[in-house]
Amino acid sequence: MGAPANGNLVRYRCRANDHSDAGRNATLAGSPVTIYEGAWAYCPVGAGAEHVWEAIEPVSLSALKVIEIIVRPREIGPRTREARA
Repeated sequence: MGAPANGNLVRYRCRANDHSDAGRNATLAGSPVTIYEGAWAYCPVGAGAEHVWEAIEPVSLSALKVIEIIVRPREIGPRTREARA
């Protein structure tokens, strides 16, 4: 698989429930990046199929991983605690 012609920025992120929230504690099944619509796309669990792609602001893979590790758990945390209450 060759690199997309539009650079090395990730332009899509998979929002499938099974690939996002449940995948936070899972080991990667495959590569977290693939090509979708001619651009780099990121799936947190590296699933091979059943993606729900969402266009995102173009970002480097390393910056996206920082967002996934640091920012997303903070966003999910309060909703998780509310669900338990």
